[in-house]
Amino acid sequence: MAELVKDPVCGMEIDPETAAGKSEHQGVTYHFCAEGCKQNFDANPQQYLGSGEAPAATAPAEAAPAEAATAGAPTKRWWEFWKS
Repeated sequence: MAELVKDPVCGMEIDPETAAGKSEHQGVTYHFCAEGCKQNFDANPQQYLGSGEAPAATAPAEAAPAEAATAGAPTKRWWEFWKS
């Protein structure tokens, strides 16, 4: 088993040897857990790679993409959605 890498779209740790797909972007190979993650990445790689820092495929992720997008944003409790 190879060293695990993170899917840059969903953040899942996967074995690159058994990945559902892979893409090359700016000389770096990214691996994906599912074809849908690969398609989302291929459509807009910069959305998942950030601001040109270390590639998401090899850099340790502190937060998944969904968590990073909402970091610092006000949150609602589940019952507050029903009041709106």
